[in-house]
Amino acid sequence: MSIDDRPDPIEGIMESSRTVDSELRRRDRRLGHTLVIGRAYLASAVLIVLLAAALALPHSSGVRGLDVLFFTDVAREQQTSLPSHVFVLLYSVGTILFGAVMILTQKWWAAGIAWCASCVATVYGVLAIWLRQSGRGPNPDFQDFGAPGIGLYVSWFLVAALVMALAGVLWARVPEQRELEESARQVD
Repeated sequence: MSIDDRPDPIEGIMESSRTVDSELRRRDRRLGHTLVIGRAYLASAVLIVLLAAALALPHSSGVRGLDVLFFTDVAREQQTSLPSHVFVLLYSVGTILFGAVMILTQKWWAAGIAWCASCVATVYGVLAIWLRQSGRGPNPDFQDFGAPGIGLYVSWFLVAALVMALAGVLWARVPEQRELEESARQVD
């Protein structure tokens, strides 16, 4: 038997994948464009609303989360650090804004952006808390540097919980998607 007499295995794979793949992929794409409304989705929506409310809580002594977000004079007087600004900006714009877009449109890309922003904001939140707890701030000679406020702790906890909830939203599958996976396995 020569090499020319054997059927091309790649061509056989390509032919079978063209016929089955197109219908399965079309159905999977249609199902994959929207999010699954479930416990993780509802938990994310509640956490996003609570996170928006946490902006009104004290970030540190005399400074609210809104002051940090909008770079007010009160935040400058308390020498709010850059990680605090980045933390509040990330969870406000990235998590709350794109979380609201996720709730309104039920699109996975909005949930993905909110999840990524939440992951990065969690790290900056830990850094912001740590810098506030050091008690000296950016200027070692500054007196009355405020400790972290309840708003900083609450917002960090909400963002950390939102990382888990949004992960559940992103990886949730409807039963139709599971059926498509099973039918794709059976065809292969």
